[in-house]
Amino acid sequence: MFLLDGLQGWEIVQNGADRWVTERNRNEGDRWATERNRKLFPENTVTRCFVTYHSLCLKEQLIDLKKEGYSDAFMDQLRPRIKISDWYTPLSDYGSQYWLSVELLDQEKNPIRTYHPYKVFFQQGSDYPWCQITYVFRDYGPGVRFIRFTHGGMGWSGIRVTNSSVEICPAAERLRCTKPNLLKNPSAQDGLRGWKIVRSGGDCWVIGENWKPIPDSVTSCFVTSYGLCLKRQLIDLNKEGYSETFMDQVQPHIKISDWYGPRWDCGSEYQICVELLDQRKNPIKTFQPEKIILSFKSSEQWCEMSHVFKNYGPGVRFIRFTHGGNDTQFWAGHYGIRVTNSSVVIYPADESFSLTYRNLLKNPSAQEGLQGWEIVADGGDRWVTGGNRTTFPVNTCFVTSYGLCLKEQLIDLKKEGYSDAFMDQLRPRIKISDWYIPPSGYRSHYTLYVQFLDQEKNPIRTCHPYNYFRQQGSDYPWCQITYVFRDYGPGVRFIRFTHGGMGWSGIRVTNSSVEICPAAER
Repeated sequence: MFLLDGLQGWEIVQNGADRWVTERNRNEGDRWATERNRKLFPENTVTRCFVTYHSLCLKEQLIDLKKEGYSDAFMDQLRPRIKISDWYTPLSDYGSQYWLSVELLDQEKNPIRTYHPYKVFFQQGSDYPWCQITYVFRDYGPGVRFIRFTHGGMGWSGIRVTNSSVEICPAAERLRCTKPNLLKNPSAQDGLRGWKIVRSGGDCWVIGENWKPIPDSVTSCFVTSYGLCLKRQLIDLNKEGYSETFMDQVQPHIKISDWYGPRWDCGSEYQICVELLDQRKNPIKTFQPEKIILSFKSSEQWCEMSHVFKNYGPGVRFIRFTHGGNDTQFWAGHYGIRVTNSSVVIYPADESFSLTYRNLLKNPSAQEGLQGWEIVADGGDRWVTGGNRTTFPVNTCFVTSYGLCLKEQLIDLKKEGYSDAFMDQLRPRIKISDWYIPPSGYRSHYTLYVQFLDQEKNPIRTCHPYNYFRQQGSDYPWCQITYVFRDYGPGVRFIRFTHGGMGWSGIRVTNSSVEICPAAER
């Protein structure tokens, strides 16, 4: 947000001495640029900057996150990283000072977090290049509704600032677990610490060394005896950083894994039970497979037991993980099942993250004829498919006729893997694209129509941006139409994509797409 519009968009907080001005960064024939030793910006990507003078000059912008498309729930539950960046440089022949302050504010515009790193002083006579300052806000807590970005400086001939930015980093980054395993002491590295002993039959639980190789270079394990041995952990999701709203709205996948192995010289039994519990610790979902019985002289190596909880509904507040076993020969000592390398992992919040940048339209380029499309209007000599007469990345296209031809697809977002919670809470940007070309010697007409629909298929948002007429006699190349939907509100369950046209020899369309953009691009 810089410079082509002067100071537009900025609020002047302090306007000392000769006040803020804007100038060019490089010599473009203006005598003053060379005389004042303006420096090229990296890769020469920015050609203008803001310039302060003698006394302190400060300017700021207040960013309303909700107006930018970031809902309260999005900010509070996902708390995406917020990256700020600014570029500054002094004149080489005068001392100067640079100043920056960035605040994360609540609804009343009270600061929640502040970044005010330092004042940068430049000494007279030094030749400084453009310098970049960056900072990333993490773990700032709930309630952030605004961001206030303030910068400036002072100096005999002023500090120069440009190319400032505030970016919301990928929301998915928060969902890549920083503590992947929610179980404490999963591999007996700290004895039995962290585990509650439920049963300790026979000669009780003990810690042993792994006799057989196991993944992840685990060297120790828990060993059972001739009487049933069970131990468990109770995971408090809120204490682990997963809020009630996050668990209820996003319902991330929960993967459990456990490794077990027998002795070769004694039979053994293994059992596991994992429960998703509500606030009162009542089970909502349970994984409890049948006991596994391993025979005497079993040649089996370490085995993994795993399960993924999905679509478990709202209310999950705790996870209770219980496992263990015993031997089957009732021998004194510790000849029972061995367990180690247990884990409970919160998956990325929705598998839809892995589905981004995937075209949701079927048969977008006529490679399968008209399959996958519903014909809405079939005028003239009707829709046909043909080869591309003009160079284009795809070889086939749909061709209209002299009467209006329209076709459409209805995309069911849930069937494509995008849950109601994902669409309502994250509201990812949705990008549509279409390519069309008219015949060179005839007048033609192209149209595109996109609707966002609720569960009953009633329109929530309609976009009919393109209704183009091409005049006779012109030779046109393939043209691309793109549009990005933002801030469309909750309730979107379907997308209806309709396009087509008409002309004496027909408009041609191909390579259409509807893509869910990464949450990061919000």
